Formats: sequence, C-alpha cells, structure tokens
Amino acid sequence: MSESDDRGVAARYLRKLSHGVSGARTGAVEAATMEALSPAHAEEAIERAIWTIERESGASVDPASRAEFERLVRDDGALAIERLKREGVRARLTPREEDALEAIVEVDGSRPTLAVSDENHVDAADEGLGQWRGAVKDFAAPISRVASAVGRIDLDGEHKGTGFVVKEGLVLTNRHVLQQIAVQRGPGDWEFRGAPTITFDANPDTNRSRQFAIRSVAFAGRDTIDPWRVDYEKLDVAILECEPSERAAFPAPLLLESDADKIVEGRPIFTIGYPAEPRSGTYQDGLLDRLFRYRYGVKRFAPGEIDRGLGSAAAGTGQTVFAHDATTLGGNSGSCVVDLGNDGQLVVGLHFAGIPKQANYAHANARLRATLTELGLTWKAWIPARQP
Repeated sequence: MSESDDRGVAARYLRKLSHGVSGARTGAVEAATMEALSPAHAEEAIERAIWTIERESGASVDPASRAEFERLVRDDGALAIERLKREGVRARLTPREEDALEAIVEVDGSRPTLAVSDENHVDAADEGLGQWRGAVKDFAAPISRVASAVGRIDLDGEHKGTGFVVKEGLVLTNRHVLQQIAVQRGPGDWEFRGAPTITFDANPDTNRSRQFAIRSVAFAGRDTIDPWRVDYEKLDVAILECEPSERAAFPAPLLLESDADKIVEGRPIFTIGYPAEPRSGTYQDGLLDRLFRYRYGVKRFAPGEIDRGLGSAAAGTGQTVFAHDATTLGGNSGSCVVDLGNDGQLVVGLHFAGIPKQANYAHANARLRATLTELGLTWKAWIPARQP
C-alpha cells in the first residue's frame, strides 16, 4: 500500500469516529475531539458489540471468542486510536488495528448497520445508532418506504446481490450482479443460468412472501465487469424486468436524484441492502467474520456520508462515481444510496463496489439519466432543506 493509500485509511477512520464534530465534514479530520478518539471508545465498543451480536443472533458469544474480541478491540483498538490522535491523517495502521477500528465504528454509533424489520422499519430507539438516532427518527417514514423497495437478488435461492425498484416491474442493480445470474450470448442477448428472483422480505432465507421471478434484462452496461477488480471507468449498471405475482403487489418505485451538483462531501446518506459474507482474508484472523456472521443475507440499514464527490473519488473515476463511507459488504452490490438530510428517500446513487476498510463507490444517478432516459424512470430535482 502506498503512502497516499495509508493516509486515506487513517483519514477515513478519523472521519467516521468524529461524526458530528465541528470541522470534520469540511475535510478537517484533524479537528476530531479528544472525546471522539478517547480510549473509552474501545471499551464501549466491546460491550455494544457483544450485546448486538447476542441480541440479533439469539445466542451467547462463547467465552473464547469474547476474550479474543476484547483483546482485538481493547489492545489493538486502543493502539490505533492513540496512533490516530498522535499522527492524524498520516497514521499508518496495521491490519489488526484496522480490524479493531472497523469493529468500533460499526457498534459505537459512528457507522452502524442495523437490521430492517419484516415491516421495513428501522428501530430509531436503538442505541447502536449513536448520533444518527435523530435523523432516523425524523425520517422514519421515508426510510421505511425506501426499505420496502429494496430486495435480495438470488439465483436458485442463493444470494447474489441487491436491487431496488425504479419502475413498476423494474429493478436497478449492478451489471456484475447480472453476470452472476445470466450469461451474455450477444449484444442485448442474455440467458439466465437458472431461476433468478428478487425477494423484498427482510430475511429471504426464512420468508419469501414478497418474491418475484426475474424474466428479462431491460438494460445492461456495455462492458463486462471483473468482480474482483474495481474499474471506475465502466458502467456497472443493469435493470432487470420482473414477473408479476398473484401473492403480492410489486413495491412502489423510488425517485432518482437528477442534480449532479449536489453530490458533495459531507452529505449524509444511507444505504439499504443485503450484506453477504466478506471474502476470505478481509479481516486479519477471521474473528470478525465469526462474530458478525448473523448479519449476512438479511436486509440492513447503514448511515454514513459522501466522503469524496464526483471526479475526486479515486484516480480514473471521472465524473460518474462518488465515494461514501456507510458500512457495506459484498452482497450490498446494487444497494441504493439515499439522501438522509432533506427528504430521506431521494436515491442519490447506485452502490457498485467497495474496498474493505478503505472506500465504497457508487454511480451518481444524475449522471445515469441520459443513458437510461428511454426506460421512463422517475427523476426528481434536489428538495430544499426543511425549515426548522
């Protein structure tokens, strides 16, 4: 990893840990307060993580895993926090220190990820939301509307990605998700590998009452996507057409943002999708994989911010890609990135890639409008901020 990459990792965690601190959203991550980076962060994270895991899994964390997790967070987390305090954005973090910080920001309210209920609600009273509780409470109804339109894409029942409704019968997802469920025989000619579906229930492994068969491909980006390499120049976009169902009504479509100039650093957003098990080696020793296994495959809400705007997300991203820092995993591919500052339901972008513990990338919907214009999707301009 280059020096510039190291600085990016440190800045990313400083930004997450200092959410809500004056100056942090302007890029002055060094302005994070001593409280935001205090050793108490690690201690609180231990109990919060154990409580969250046991609550959502319905099982106790075994003593050995708890002890190892305590060592990871208390020892490596404390070292990482002290290093950030001392060196700021120039800090070089070890893989264990990055693992510890990733655990901390997921459970201390910095960048949480919460399960969405079967009724498509997010519990605004959950203490794990931290400083996001106010926004989630204010936007409870629109967040629920968004959640109802987000589904898990499967092939023969196996989780492949996420998609969300953009028109009656149509769902927007990534081309690399499409490639997992279909083979391209020629331009515009796709053959499904089996029986693909999208299910809008919170946990499709236990309930599929809102499931729809995927019958055709309405649109796909021109270029083949390498799922193991982030390529910012290719359009990782696909729109799938679904069969009607006698059992359930198709969810109402979401509105797509049309103002590209509103994709700015510090803008609060959230993602809703279905995280999948991370690739082997994502975490240093597999501990977090064991502890957070209950999260995989179910619908989850994750708040965050746009941390780099169009044209500055990474070298080669051009003017179509921005970066955000909400907590995501592989199965989140195809998740919607949604406003959390004005109306709580305008879809800002399409999440398509993430580099674990470094960055997440999304296509700005406003920059997709010209490409998708013939599909008759609904676009909406920026909504003025609500008056106090």
